[in-house]
Amino acid sequence: MFSFLSIEFCLIFITFFCIYWAFRFSPKIQNLILIVFSYSLIYLMAGEIPVLILFGFTSLIFLLSVLMDRYPDYKKQLLLLGLVITIAQLAVFKFYDFFKAQASVVLNSINLDSSGLVANLILPLGISYYSFQAISYLVSRYRQEAAVPRFNLTDLLMHFSFFATITAGPIARAQSAKGLTDIQGHACGMSEQIRTSKRRSILFPSLAFLLIALALVKKWWIAGWLADNWVNPVFANPMQYHSLEVLVAIYGYTLQLFLDFSGYSEMMIAFGLLLGFRLPVNFRAPLLAHNIRDFWDKWHISLSTWIRDYIYIPLGGSRGGFARTQFNLLSAMVLSGVWHGSGWNFFLWGLLHGLALVLLNSADKVYELTFKVSAKDARDALYKSSLIGKVLGVFVTINFVCFCFVFFRAKTFEEAMQVFQALLTNYVNLQWSSNPLYLLSLLIISWIAYPFIQRLFSTQKMSYAALPKYALFVPLLIIFIVIVICAPSGIPGFIYANF
Repeated sequence: MFSFLSIEFCLIFITFFCIYWAFRFSPKIQNLILIVFSYSLIYLMAGEIPVLILFGFTSLIFLLSVLMDRYPDYKKQLLLLGLVITIAQLAVFKFYDFFKAQASVVLNSINLDSSGLVANLILPLGISYYSFQAISYLVSRYRQEAAVPRFNLTDLLMHFSFFATITAGPIARAQSAKGLTDIQGHACGMSEQIRTSKRRSILFPSLAFLLIALALVKKWWIAGWLADNWVNPVFANPMQYHSLEVLVAIYGYTLQLFLDFSGYSEMMIAFGLLLGFRLPVNFRAPLLAHNIRDFWDKWHISLSTWIRDYIYIPLGGSRGGFARTQFNLLSAMVLSGVWHGSGWNFFLWGLLHGLALVLLNSADKVYELTFKVSAKDARDALYKSSLIGKVLGVFVTINFVCFCFVFFRAKTFEEAMQVFQALLTNYVNLQWSSNPLYLLSLLIISWIAYPFIQRLFSTQKMSYAALPKYALFVPLLIIFIVIVICAPSGIPGFIYANF
């Protein structure tokens, strides 16, 4: 399968890159070139059907935005129509297989033929991400936000198909949003960047190549090694492994997922910088989160902020009192879980995270009433209390996240229960297949060192503009060659591309 990690993509991108910047005098022409390149990649990765679906869907959203401006009295109805169409097409492709099995049982029970049901529907590449961008864009047009003028068809085609966001995000909105910032911490709405008439320029080239090198190390080396040597074997047959090995595999999967997805996001940010675009940062040290609320402020930020703005707040947000706020929060997290997949395990994953947020907010409320402090002082009280409180908060949070991810990794609820059964029972009369203490020690050392490394490279202490533009190219080229030579054979896929 065609991949961003393939030699073929590298050669095609270099050719595209040269053509793209040959027309640097005209951002409009660059947009057209980018559309052709993005649609070509979608075709190479997934075939012609996703290309046709994306083009048809984009044309429909464009038509609705035109009609919203032309017939303002029907603006709300047109918005609702766009939302229904977007959600319906997303639901059909994501949940067809889940409901097909149930429909077959019902039809067979009443002696009706179920053979006419389509065997399966293949999820079009990037449908979740451009659907979310479409909802965001339609809402902005409904509100007539000054920062998001109506896109022409070319602009919208580029916004929805941009290869750096379509496969697995980040969800790049037309408008800027609270909490959604670029690598420098600045607002990064796509509207101004797409519609600009000013000449674009390559942004921080050395940083871009550093991010690509880091992404390759994260994904191709570390995440790949964890998957091949620990996660995949244990999750494939957990009852054959010792409890400690199962525990290490559970921790290993969370690290694998983080490295895989954050590596992908950083690679896309790098491609954006090389083309003159500032894409939102998707991860900000989530494995150092001190509670589950802090975790969702730092993990898959473009999704969590989208859920906040287009599910949680429309449900009522915090406007209906404490109890209603918790219900809205729980509903939003359950919907987030269901978005990731159609199995009950994803529903439970979202439910557990929702319940954890409700429990955290309830604990804050009890602390506030018991000690007669303000809501602001009650928030994150454990983290503010002492160093022990900070360490305890991070420890509990990360363990909760790791165990919940078992439902995320398992293909079914039954498989997840089997992993937990092995974890709780396989500690007697069962020998290690390999030494789990070795990897567990590495994980603990990395976890302890991570805050210091993260602080060293934080935005506040590091000026990206100060990086030499070209002096790093030779050492970076050497790093790329070493990565390619030493990387495992085969081209790994990105985990989040499946969602």
